[in-house]
Amino acid sequence: MQKSFKIKCVDRTRMYPLGVSFEEEGLRVSAVCGEDRDTGIILYDRRHQDGMRVAFPDDCRVGTVCTMLLAGYQDKSCRYLFYSGEKVWQDPCCKAVERVGHYGMPKDGAARCLPVKSSYDWGDDRNVRIASRDRIIYALHVRGFTKHHSSGVKHKGTYAGMVEKLPYLQDLGINTVLLMPAYEFEEVMPENTAQTMEQAVLDYKKELPALGTEEKKPPRINYWGYQKGLYYVPKGAYAADKDAATEFKDMVRAFHAAGISVTMQFYFPPELGAVEILDILRYWVLEYHIDGFHLMGAALPVSLIAQEPLLADTLLLIGEGEYKNERNQSEQLAYLSDSFLYDMRRFLKGDDNLLNRFVYYVRESAQEAYAVNSIARWDGMRLFDLVSYDRKHNEQNGEDNQDGTNYNCSWNCGVEGKSRKKSIQRLRLRQMKNALTFLFISQGQPLLYSGDEFANTQEGNNNPYCQDNEITWVKWNHTELGKELLAYTKHLIYLRKQYPIQYGSPLYEADTSGYPGISFHGRDAWKPDTDPVSRSLGILYCSGSGKEKKEAEARFVYIGINMHWEVNYLGLPSLPKGKRWIYHTVTGEELPDVEEKGNSQEICLPARTVAFYSTEDILAEPEKTVRRKQRRTQKK
Repeated sequence: MQKSFKIKCVDRTRMYPLGVSFEEEGLRVSAVCGEDRDTGIILYDRRHQDGMRVAFPDDCRVGTVCTMLLAGYQDKSCRYLFYSGEKVWQDPCCKAVERVGHYGMPKDGAARCLPVKSSYDWGDDRNVRIASRDRIIYALHVRGFTKHHSSGVKHKGTYAGMVEKLPYLQDLGINTVLLMPAYEFEEVMPENTAQTMEQAVLDYKKELPALGTEEKKPPRINYWGYQKGLYYVPKGAYAADKDAATEFKDMVRAFHAAGISVTMQFYFPPELGAVEILDILRYWVLEYHIDGFHLMGAALPVSLIAQEPLLADTLLLIGEGEYKNERNQSEQLAYLSDSFLYDMRRFLKGDDNLLNRFVYYVRESAQEAYAVNSIARWDGMRLFDLVSYDRKHNEQNGEDNQDGTNYNCSWNCGVEGKSRKKSIQRLRLRQMKNALTFLFISQGQPLLYSGDEFANTQEGNNNPYCQDNEITWVKWNHTELGKELLAYTKHLIYLRKQYPIQYGSPLYEADTSGYPGISFHGRDAWKPDTDPVSRSLGILYCSGSGKEKKEAEARFVYIGINMHWEVNYLGLPSLPKGKRWIYHTVTGEELPDVEEKGNSQEICLPARTVAFYSTEDILAEPEKTVRRKQRRTQKK
């Protein structure tokens, strides 16, 4: 083969970064090659359709890193792979790969890599910085979010499809999206080579079916993507266009323009080094303007990552155990709270001895402020399934329902699965509203999984890692129940933003009216009943807490919570002169009664119900008298 370039070694000061890229002089190639001396790059270009092998010279090596310059080589249409002897492999540091087939199609060999140089015009794009106390997270799977025919978008299951749904997300009120893995990974799982007992018997008797006569099964899919991949490349199958990198950047830029930050999950196996993980995160911040990461995996170098200056303003979400073990917790660190998820599920279904835990979550503490709370998320039951199934239903995963956790803390409200009974449907709707209320009134950062806001279902599957179908896709054809739940979710997000529930701030100091920022109440005001069997509580929020708000007019919100299966009474605290309580909203159909009790009031709260009360000013004179005076003034 004729070569139109010269092979040169690169000065050892330029051996990093790893990867393949074009420079003025030619093509620069750098890779970790191990101890094998027969290693190099295979170039596929116009002149070498079947590939041309170019070996690394022995003197172009430092340790196990090899770097060379193909001086004069400028074929920008080339593709490449690396080789070591007979083994051919993808460049783990490549920035793009060629598109081969569609999502879920088995690949014939590794997709070839592309040496690219970024030329994207970001214009005036800026990262969206959101304080932890204001962050409202919406987690989604890029493909599953818009793949269903009911999504109504043109580019289903893609980054472009997400941009089409941007008005919906703005209307919902979220300000942060969390993408499940959207880097390049192989979604088709390798075939299982283990034999069944029947296959083993046939093999022993030499009675295997003739080639081509056996039933061909569709490939198994790793839908979630929690595996090692090409970490520098956006997943090509999630793009409507061939240029996945540009489409991903278009999506980020559109979300930033709408005031929504973009964060993404990365799964890193233990064998991946700290230096490489840092390089990956830096690259996505600089190249794709990512605002944060959810870091998943074992033995993550959290301390080292948190100390990286380039990531000082970047959200780093980690596991609860990792956070609590982290001695040098920095401001950008947050943790995904499993404790909240299970405690609130148990409180929702009426378990004993949960009221003190509930009080802990709704009252500010330093650690709670950095918790990311959820009631349902990707790894577990959807919100609708949480109130519709007592047990998991993972039969379609093909593992005899043995996969997925058995500990779901769910309650089916009396019927397993779907039900036409109106009473069951209304109870499930009330329970979903209650669950979302707990999520949005608690300290920390609420995380809502896509579709839970309108009762999307996975039919009881709590581990659909291999399902790329209507089980995992978001169904946008809302039922009447779903429409009502969506309206309530929007209202909760509005209340969180507008009312005096001071997330991430101390809620103990008395304000100018003498009321604390937060207080708890039982049958008698100011006397909460936290007995292990108690399931009812009143919460009073008062604005104006803190010295800096001495002149602010006090505003009040009262939330009555009854998770008992029977009616319960809660005392309404007395208000300052000139104010009175007014009903705001309730999670059930039955409105709570307000009864006079001496000089105070109490509410009769129906079973499994949450009610909101706000205040209004009492007119000094009856309204008729005020109107009469106004008419007299007009006549004069």
